[in-house]
Amino acid sequence: MEIRYLSHEEKEDSRALYEEIFVEDEEAFVDAYYQIKAADNQILAAVEEGNILAMLHRNPYTFRFCGACVQADYLVAVATKVQYRHQGLMRQLLTKALGDMKREQQPFAFLMPADEAIYLPFDFRLMGNEDEEGLASLEENQLAEEYDLYIEKDASYQRRHIHWPEWETTPMMMRLVHLPAFMAQIGAKEEQSLVLAITDPILEENQGTFQWEFTAESSRLLPSKKEPELSVSIADLGSFLCGMLGPKELIKTCTEEKRAEVHEKLSLIRVLEGIYINETV
Repeated sequence: MEIRYLSHEEKEDSRALYEEIFVEDEEAFVDAYYQIKAADNQILAAVEEGNILAMLHRNPYTFRFCGACVQADYLVAVATKVQYRHQGLMRQLLTKALGDMKREQQPFAFLMPADEAIYLPFDFRLMGNEDEEGLASLEENQLAEEYDLYIEKDASYQRRHIHWPEWETTPMMMRLVHLPAFMAQIGAKEEQSLVLAITDPILEENQGTFQWEFTAESSRLLPSKKEPELSVSIADLGSFLCGMLGPKELIKTCTEEKRAEVHEKLSLIRVLEGIYINETV
């Protein structure tokens, strides 16, 4: 058994697994998906003797992230044949996909979970996304005024978009991937630094102790040998930066004498104030 990306010619072979697992999707939608999305996405699969046992699809999107243009993949069609479940195939697929995305310097990955509990062990957390249908008609300048993170409706988006009348949106989950790329868009209300210890059991390069240095518009993580002021998991760090956890929740790991100072520093960080994603695949 091997974990690898399917060639363009092999992508159609994954359709049988898609239809086996996602029985609620109409045939016309699956036709459109494989004609439009699979034209230039990446399908990572567990393959044994030519048979696709499990897969996930990496669908590319361009985001406006605090004014900057960044690439991030939407992980969709995560599926395993029933008889091969609970054998670690999904873990292998997600671990490889996240590692590849990190090497590509994608700041984050996102997905729409069928069940949130499936993705919690991989450090995905709810991202506070707003997905009301009425927002879809807003122009980009209007989105930029209200949202720090949203999908750019550029020519590539229009080419890849599936126009389907019955979208059913659910909460999105996000995971931090390439920390330098993400932190480059996170500033603070005043220049400051914070010594931060991060744990990441999947992407080891994210793990360690860092001096988190801020300007008004940006920040960076520099390796540090200092005693951490704050220790945090990659999942909780992502939740904080997306506005889902506040300073009060994070400082529980701090010593009593450090809590007030660290709380003040965290309060000065410009976390994401608006996230808008209204895509199903």
